[in-house]
Amino acid sequence: MKQLSNRISITKHALDRLKKHQEIADKYNLSIDQILDLSLGDNLFVPPSQVQKIITNTIKSIDPRDSYPIDYYSFIEEISRFAGVEASAIYPGVTHTQLLQRIISITTKRKSDIVVLSPDKGIYDEIAQNQKLNVHKVSLLDNFELDVNAIIELTEEISPKAIVFSSPHYPTANQFNEGDVLTLARELKIPIVVDESYVEFGKYSLINQVKHFDNLTVIRSYAKAWGLGATSSAYLVSDSKYINLLKEKYILEEIPPIHILATIHILQTPYKFVELINNFIVERKRVIEHLKMLSGLTVFKTDANFLFIRYKNKVNNLYEQLCSKGIIVKTFSESHSFMDREKSFLVTLGDTPTNERFILAIIEALETML
Repeated sequence: MKQLSNRISITKHALDRLKKHQEIADKYNLSIDQILDLSLGDNLFVPPSQVQKIITNTIKSIDPRDSYPIDYYSFIEEISRFAGVEASAIYPGVTHTQLLQRIISITTKRKSDIVVLSPDKGIYDEIAQNQKLNVHKVSLLDNFELDVNAIIELTEEISPKAIVFSSPHYPTANQFNEGDVLTLARELKIPIVVDESYVEFGKYSLINQVKHFDNLTVIRSYAKAWGLGATSSAYLVSDSKYINLLKEKYILEEIPPIHILATIHILQTPYKFVELINNFIVERKRVIEHLKMLSGLTVFKTDANFLFIRYKNKVNNLYEQLCSKGIIVKTFSESHSFMDREKSFLVTLGDTPTNERFILAIIEALETML
């Protein structure tokens, strides 16, 4: 019987974020409007008005009395045309998190072992906990690349049911060497799930490699680079056996029509968004060059819309200095296990005014701490 996916609620995360904003505003006598949260990796460069216009026109195009205003399979055809992969290899969803839940669900059983990276997105641990899976973690190499030998050795030892990781990687912003990923797909006979949420900012995509491997699944989203966020959709590309299992187990028609129509609009007229993405990549380079001139910061190369930065000391005081100016960056708790964790932070980049505010704030913060 087909079913809806197990839902990991984002409500708590949203409430925690709002609570943090209010606490920082109260602590430093700021208004909520002065808080700029750069900790999330969301899209901060596509103008909201551009997305709002698409959504408004989308709503106007729908007869609200029509229960099924969308041909879901024509949506798959649009993705196929845009992505350059066969429609039979595509399965769409509302979010990349939903698709992660589903592909992990059909490739594992309760108490199965899976392999993830340390660090990586916390949502993988939440999905594993939700589905009662045993998580085994492999650290990255010092240059933030995959430790292929360690992954293969662990796989031979525990026989996991799946390997899941992001590339471009969160939080290091590094897109892994393509050859390393393909080596894993070639050497291992278990499902390898690659989360490409930030791939438009990177150097390559693996979606055209899926046809060469029956164990490689790639998940992509329109939430990050394309700026659809709350009205986004996502899709995965995989072998036909997994696509068929997904179609058998889950209801395709749960994707809201507004999400589909907004995505189709972008797929059919992507030029303005592609231009915005390209302009952002140029702006990203400018920001990196500026930050590299600041003493005490190590700014790592990035294939995402955020930067992974290491400070010369523990980042606590710098974090508070930035908060006092209304800027929130992402720091890492003890649950994130990697070298110099306590000195590291992540900052999301956006349009030029957003980036300039961050640059000014961190310059002032560093000067205050001299």
